[in-house]
Amino acid sequence: MSFRPYPTRSGQIGLALVTVAGLMLLMVADTLFHQRDPATAFILLASCLFLASVALAAVYWTVTALKLTYHLDRNGLAIRWGLGRQLIPFNSVAEIVSGQVVSGPAKFRGLALAGLRLGWGELPEYGLLRFHTTAPLADSLLIVTLDKTYVISPSQPQAFLKAWQAREELGATREWREEIRRSWPFSLAVMSDPLTWWLFGSATVTGLALLGYLSFSYASLPAVVPLHFDAWGLADRMVEKSRLFTLPALGGFILILNAIVGGLVYSKEKLAAYLLWSSTILVQLCLWIAALIITTAA
Repeated sequence: MSFRPYPTRSGQIGLALVTVAGLMLLMVADTLFHQRDPATAFILLASCLFLASVALAAVYWTVTALKLTYHLDRNGLAIRWGLGRQLIPFNSVAEIVSGQVVSGPAKFRGLALAGLRLGWGELPEYGLLRFHTTAPLADSLLIVTLDKTYVISPSQPQAFLKAWQAREELGATREWREEIRRSWPFSLAVMSDPLTWWLFGSATVTGLALLGYLSFSYASLPAVVPLHFDAWGLADRMVEKSRLFTLPALGGFILILNAIVGGLVYSKEKLAAYLLWSSTILVQLCLWIAALIITTAA
């Protein structure tokens, strides 16, 4: 049996933000495709990446707001939000407490928009709190377990408590664990690995910084630049300066290739994936050195 939280405008606000960010992204992208100045093009590209990130975050927030439900069956409570489910078996619950008896406000750390709150908090008497709620603490229920306390806000709390008691008395049909189950692709182990995100993020930022450096340096460079030097340090091959953008393009290709290959081997050889992603950062640094040598000698 599923229970909806108290209604909010969080989903509608999320949809509005998706629409605005999407329209702005299309406008900026159209301008980017017709832009010839590298510095302006890079600014527009950065704007596109930012707007795309905002749109994706708004989509996820909207899905979370619209899909948030509290589902009860004979095994326990499943809090459905976004692309994940928080499972709480009945045998792990110590008590259910009404938020009306809680003294003092809880310290909250997380995301809150138009009533929807997702994140962590803390109360002296209940310790660590996990919020999946659309109502103030006084109108919520606290599901207390040994490790943490879950704050939820079914719009029909009395009916929720009766359904909880009825299904708990029936007995479990499967053994649940208190855990979060995510949908694909977030269910993949590589998606929840902080080191993976750090390595991939560092390589991406380094590559984008190289593209930005060349874009803003382009106007001050001569029409041709040295691409190769002989044993005495003299330029023996000159190319048009537009060829410099081959460096960040090469870095981007290697980044995508290593990301795919590393993702494929991660489940079997985690260390090999880490080494592969680390080498991507080294490649980006080597490309940076090459770019600095060329632009300095030009």
